[in-house]
Amino acid sequence: MTLDEAIAAVEATLDSAHLRVDRRRAREDSASYLLVVLDTSGRNHHDGPIANGPRLVDKQSGEVIRLVVPDAVARASRMSPVRT
Repeated sequence: MTLDEAIAAVEATLDSAHLRVDRRRAREDSASYLLVVLDTSGRNHHDGPIANGPRLVDKQSGEVIRLVVPDAVARASRMSPVRT
């Protein structure tokens, strides 16, 4: 799986036009990509939950898993930045 395919897999799970994948922050290891979804709407946190945050994409299956920030930070420290 390429980075572009991983980004497409994450984008397929997003339910708002205000969400986008930040390609510059992408990280990888031999098994997965770690991507960050940003909310570009500028909405206030009092408006309710938003679907931004880290996503892990399995390179074999293409499965997308939403991670909590502490788990993503721990994984990112063991991963390399993706060279684009």
